Amino acid sequence: MSKRLAKRPPSPPRATPKAPVDPDSNEIDFGDVTLGITALIGIPVVTLVLLGLIGMPFGGTSGDNPEQAEQWRQVKLYRPSMTTEEAQLILTKVQFWVDDRAKDYIRRSRLTEDSHEKNFWQEVAKGVLSPAENELSAIIDAAAKQKKIPEEIRDATLQWISKVDKLRTELDQEDPFRQIR
Repeated sequence: MSKRLAKRPPSPPRATPKAPVDPDSNEIDFGDVTLGITALIGIPVVTLVLLGLIGMPFGGTSGDNPEQAEQWRQVKLYRPSMTTEEAQLILTKVQFWVDDRAKDYIRRSRLTEDSHEKNFWQEVAKGVLSPAENELSAIIDAAAKQKKIPEEIRDATLQWISKVDKLRTELDQEDPFRQIR
């Protein structure tokens, strides 16, 4: 007697258990290390290669030849000649620096008795007088190089230089730490 077994439908596939993943794990796996090293080395190399392809130098290049370097220095040193209007603007700016700002700082230093505060205001005043003196010397240099600047501007510049020197001398005499320096 042979009994035939009835055909049964195949059973559905069983779900295989997944590897346990701990989201709070601090372990670094090999994939993370590989990705990190690749990024650490690859990104700068690719950047440098791309910069080299578009013509931007990135170290190791010879740079300009001596003739190009000399031309570049000459271009950087070039200053166009000063105009009369520019000299007048500089004189106006110096007048504001000296008559308004520097005198105000000197007045503040004279109003205080504290030596450190007096010294602070005097240093601020000197910090205003120095650029003024530099601007005035630029006018004098330009006047010596070219004859376009009128005599009145030269005379006014010399008067402002003497005024700045007078204020500097006053500041040096009033310096509270003069004997220490």
